[in-house]
Amino acid sequence: MTSISDYRAKARQILQGRWNMVLVVTLVAALLGGLLTGSMGGSADLDTDVLQRLPDGVQRVLAIYLLVAGSIGTVLGLVQFIVGGTVQLGYCKYLLKLHDGEEGELKDLFSEFYRFGDGFILSLLTSIYIFLWTLLFIIPGIIAALKYAMAPFIMAENPGMKPSEAIAASKEMMDGHKADLFTLDLSFIGWAILSALTLGIGSLWLNPYMNMSYAVFYRDLCPKRVVVEEPEMIPEEISEEVPEEIAEEIAPEEE
Repeated sequence: MTSISDYRAKARQILQGRWNMVLVVTLVAALLGGLLTGSMGGSADLDTDVLQRLPDGVQRVLAIYLLVAGSIGTVLGLVQFIVGGTVQLGYCKYLLKLHDGEEGELKDLFSEFYRFGDGFILSLLTSIYIFLWTLLFIIPGIIAALKYAMAPFIMAENPGMKPSEAIAASKEMMDGHKADLFTLDLSFIGWAILSALTLGIGSLWLNPYMNMSYAVFYRDLCPKRVVVEEPEMIPEEISEEVPEEIAEEIAPEEE
């Protein structure tokens, strides 16, 4: 039985020597909403009394900054909502390629846009299901998130699969393994706290680490299928003798 430490050790082994490229790919995936784990971060509310005591010039600069930041955040959020699911499929493909000993590339993130609709619907359905379960209580919401966690990987490896089928397959795959994935998540709490203390800078390393651990977890549950090519069938010779009619046709003409 694979332990939680084994998943993490395997993830570190895969990332060794590839950190620079994986950081770039993961950062792009994060900006486009394609991560499997949410970016660590936080927000703080500014005290209005403090703002009023600032010089007028500083207040105007802050107001412009907040307006621009809010506008960019709104646009980015819309982009993530639209393309995030499809980018997530490409990111899963990238992670699995690294796990399976292949070389992943940045363009892998965009390799699944030929089925943009499926990626969008998968992301939308899982978000709705998790939200609805969360309305009952936080624990059902967590269980739902664990049940559907492997759907993007399954979808990435099965181009002809529908989103509903990937969700059903993930539920079946996670039967009896939800506690393992939950424990794997909990094992990153220390990293998450460190990321928060560094104002999110630590998430640049945490996100690739966590997502690669998810890929290792998935591959442990669903080993890569090896396609064995069947040898070419050579037709048996019916007869070594050439029929007399054919022999006469191919015989060289006498001068």
